[in-house]
Amino acid sequence: MVRSGGDRHVTDVRRRNTLSCIEVLRGSQATTLTALAKDTGLSRPTVESIVAELVERGLAREVSGVEEGAVGRPARRYAFAADARYVVGLDLGVHSVTGMLADLAGQVRAVVRRTVDGPVDGVERLETARAVQRELLDVVGAPRSRVAAVAAAVPGIVDGERVRLSLPIPDWTGVNLAARLKTGGEHPVIVENDINMAALAEHALGAARLADDVVLVQLGYRVGAALVLGGQVYRGNRFAAGEVGDFEWMGWDGWLEGSLLREIEEAGGAEQVAQRAQEGDGAALGLLQQYARRVAPGVATLAMVADPECVVLGGGLSRAGELLRVPLQEEVDRLVRPRAAASLVTSAFASDGAALGALVRALEVGSRDVFGSSDVAAPPLSAADPAASLAEALAAATPSSATGAVGKDTDDTDDTDDTEDPGEPRAAEVREPLRVAVVGVGARAGLARWVGRTGVPARVVEAVDVDPGGRARAHELFGPGTAFAADHRGLVARAGAADGVDAAFVCTPDDTHADIAEDLLRAGVAVYLEKPLATTTQDCDRVLAAAAETGTKLYVGHNMRHMAVVRTMRDVVARGEIGDVQAVWCRHFVGNGGDYYFKDWHADRARSTGLLLQKAVHDIDVIHWLAGSTTRDVVGMGDLQVYGRVTDRADRTGQLMTDWFSYDNWPPLEQTGLHPTIDVEDTSMMLMRLDNGVLASYEQCHFTPDYWRNYTVIGTRGRLENVGDGDGASVRVWNRRTSWSEHGDVEYPVDAAGPGHQDADRLTVDEFLRHVAEGAPITTSPVMARDAVATGIAATVSLRAGSAPQRVRPVAPEVAAYFDDDVDPAAPTPRT
Repeated sequence: MVRSGGDRHVTDVRRRNTLSCIEVLRGSQATTLTALAKDTGLSRPTVESIVAELVERGLAREVSGVEEGAVGRPARRYAFAADARYVVGLDLGVHSVTGMLADLAGQVRAVVRRTVDGPVDGVERLETARAVQRELLDVVGAPRSRVAAVAAAVPGIVDGERVRLSLPIPDWTGVNLAARLKTGGEHPVIVENDINMAALAEHALGAARLADDVVLVQLGYRVGAALVLGGQVYRGNRFAAGEVGDFEWMGWDGWLEGSLLREIEEAGGAEQVAQRAQEGDGAALGLLQQYARRVAPGVATLAMVADPECVVLGGGLSRAGELLRVPLQEEVDRLVRPRAAASLVTSAFASDGAALGALVRALEVGSRDVFGSSDVAAPPLSAADPAASLAEALAAATPSSATGAVGKDTDDTDDTDDTEDPGEPRAAEVREPLRVAVVGVGARAGLARWVGRTGVPARVVEAVDVDPGGRARAHELFGPGTAFAADHRGLVARAGAADGVDAAFVCTPDDTHADIAEDLLRAGVAVYLEKPLATTTQDCDRVLAAAAETGTKLYVGHNMRHMAVVRTMRDVVARGEIGDVQAVWCRHFVGNGGDYYFKDWHADRARSTGLLLQKAVHDIDVIHWLAGSTTRDVVGMGDLQVYGRVTDRADRTGQLMTDWFSYDNWPPLEQTGLHPTIDVEDTSMMLMRLDNGVLASYEQCHFTPDYWRNYTVIGTRGRLENVGDGDGASVRVWNRRTSWSEHGDVEYPVDAAGPGHQDADRLTVDEFLRHVAEGAPITTSPVMARDAVATGIAATVSLRAGSAPQRVRPVAPEVAAYFDDDVDPAAPTPRT
């Protein structure tokens, strides 16, 4: 135990030293190791070791150049890699969506503004927010894997993830907006109240930088307030602090029916009124005077109750500056006698405050996530151009519905090129919806119901199934207007024509995957192929070859990479909490196996090969992903222990699994209506040696009463294990020596809410459609999907040959190289 405590002490010291180096590097242009050692008070060897580690992590880089006055061999100089990761702040307002992106040094590198029409519903607003995130990353040329955190400011009462109540956008009430703003990356997403974020911006960067206690009053279409007490945003016990806009006694009620707000709207909105007042427009000045008298009682009440050092006036009308502040101050002074209320000051950022505050919050969260500690203070935000203030940079940023870097002209086209109006959305945002087909309207076809609901414009226009009953199922799933055919070759013949399709979901039985996928790929139709990729390694290879030779997009639906429990384990491994992975074990209790796999074609090895392929391929891919490599050698063992003894058999042609599934089918030996041919194993296990030396094992049993999978991952510094794999599950980490500890040293709850494999179906559909429409990188890997099949087949050969060891043949190097550009760089590179 003493040794374990000593290890922890060494780790804490190393962490503090690393954070000291990060602070100095981030605060300087470039520095030498000697200077860094001097500034941190650490030894030169310690600094050299830490900088090497930071370089490896991408947080520092060696820079060229010689210090002025240097003599002899120049010292190596290092700089903080601020662009290693980015953070995003969003203001999801009623009339607009504003996004801002900053690097790890706090430089605001991009701003995107989009107007939103009043009738737009919550789903469309969410899609606009996602589009803004993508545009921000386009400006800096970064993939989503380099996003460190996203913070969104929304109108309403929120708890960090879920919108508890939003009167301005009622569709969002009760919605876990944080989960829906994830775009497939592995970064944290938080949701905050918009006025709270505007107050945070003023306290951190603007008019209230020197104040500890601040009240911000947001004046515009809506009236609201936020409190900063003791330097911290005060949210209240129910996250409703500052929600004062609807209090009748404050005189702010009934605005939507009142003439004042209508006059402001008819004048072009709050910011237009402010601008016209600045230009001397008498009507606008009159509106400001009326507004000041109307809101003064509430402002005075807040000022007296909170007794802050200042009251900041924010929102669109605050752009009027002194023309609003002076009459409002006079009204407040008149109401409070003798004068005791705090002075009013005008916001430094007006309607940009909420987005800036969200960016401040994202930088706090992102810095903590990247550096692994809250001890490194987030840097203040600044303009990318050091000659400009932040407010000036935002004022010079791109106009509504356009994209650009802060303070800079991003139109790098020739001045004579007027083919694109820079005030219009780019072509990618106004494209026609993808035309999508579904081939095979069976149990898994339901995942295509997410088409058109993920933010990518798309619609299912045709379904294909050899079973005539598929027509009714297709119309139920995708609408009565969906065309129907009995053969996929019609899709091939019309590929490229006006009535052709851009993409197809292939959800047919496994042994038909290869032929259908190859036909579609060679016709230029992008393919989402349900796993497993195929039932032979040779078939897998020809599907990959078809994609590589034609350049057509191929996506294999290994949705488990998007399941919350797998993502949580992957995050723990990626953060290094258990050190370098050495072993992975998986036990799969397939409690529904009798219904899922022994009543239809799965039970016939002539069609499925075996369940170490058909079923285990999910987990083999996850094992490979967690270990960062693929299998080289494998040994299998298994048998048909139970279901081979069941004599009640039936031909279920024309039926689906949903027709016979029931939890009442228990115990296993009392199952009825099993498939006439059963020659696959119901208990199987395999041992694997991966290319990088990791040892792994996998076991499955199809007659257990429970249905879940349990992973154990062991590294050089600890191990993790999941307990449960659905909602309410957790991932537990042991990284200290002990005899036994039920919940480990750290326990991460798994938020596995959501339909379709814990929302993984939606995420894979979204990822596929973005890959087709935008060329976005993917988390799943076609090459690793092929390797999972090859591993399952080799294990099946082994178990049916007396557990004879088998070598897994790798994919052709040129094929592996082709798919490298498609896969998100955060995913492990397949072996070649």
